Amino acid sequence: MIWTIQRVIAEMEVSEGEVTHWIEQSWVLPVEEEGELLFDNIDRARIQLIVELRRDLEVNDEAIPVVLRLLDQVYGLRRTLDELRQGIMGLSDAARSELEAKLKDIQRAS
Repeated sequence: MIWTIQRVIAEMEVSEGEVTHWIEQSWVLPVEEEGELLFDNIDRARIQLIVELRRDLEVNDEAIPVVLRLLDQVYGLRRTLDELRQGIMGLSDAARSELEAKLKDIQRAS
């Protein structure tokens, strides 16, 4: 779903100035079409996160980029692990067994 800035402001209970600041800081990256900013579901979720960080957890503006970067890393790792899991599931039974044995060897060694 695509949202306009007016809808973001109304539904997320934020000001245009706040959203503009977040865009300037590259915390939110909407696309611009025909002079209008458009926000997708990822932008919406990120705005919701920023609102919760600022209002509920009282995280200041200096710490927000750090939190967002760390969360981006966590989500990236989750995505990578899911891709790895899918790749492993695509292996033959023999290859999966071999991989499992190698992983157990690594665990024992550490």
